[in-house]
Amino acid sequence: MEHDALVDVEPCSDNCARILARRERIALTVSPGNPYFSVSRLTTLLRWAVREMKEVDVVVSDMQMTVASYLGQGRPPGEARKRARADIRQMTSRVRRARQAAGCPDVHVSEFGDWIDHPEYRRAHAYVRQAIEHPDFRPLCREGTREALKARMPAGWEPTEEQVDAGLLHSERALPFTINAAGILGVPEAVVAYSRPAAQAKYFFTEGSAFHAFPGQAYIGLRVRE
Repeated sequence: MEHDALVDVEPCSDNCARILARRERIALTVSPGNPYFSVSRLTTLLRWAVREMKEVDVVVSDMQMTVASYLGQGRPPGEARKRARADIRQMTSRVRRARQAAGCPDVHVSEFGDWIDHPEYRRAHAYVRQAIEHPDFRPLCREGTREALKARMPAGWEPTEEQVDAGLLHSERALPFTINAAGILGVPEAVVAYSRPAAQAKYFFTEGSAFHAFPGQAYIGLRVRE
């Protein structure tokens, strides 16, 4: 793990560390409804990113992904959509304020859903679908989804298998970008960052896995030092 005055950086492999060291392009991924992503923390993450990297993007979970998380927690569809809309509005405001505070109002912001028709996203999505159906990855992906759903629910709560099925959409939409942001963004190398790397994403960067990230792609944990 790298330590900086502002952040702690955790590359998920030696290759991820090498790609990060070349400081080309980073995509900070954020989740609406996740209380970790306050304006203050987003500002710090952006200040570090624009200082350290040549190009910076922010990519936000989209409406379908956010609704899927609430459906996975057992919320009725109407309530899930209402909560998701409110979360996305709040995150849009937080990111805008953080860009201003960090002095980088022109940093590009998109949602995962903005990329779904891109050929490189579609290529990575087909690969992720293969992985999700593979016995080497499917149990890990389902368990990672289960833990993510439990994280913001009362202690002792467990999702049903049907709720895990609903929540899987979040990973299915995020993983193509995570493993092929370089191809999607049209650059030789790219780093995707999240506050706590998910096990189902780290899998693609782990030696010996049946499925691997695309060439030029890195994945890191990135958290504000507190």
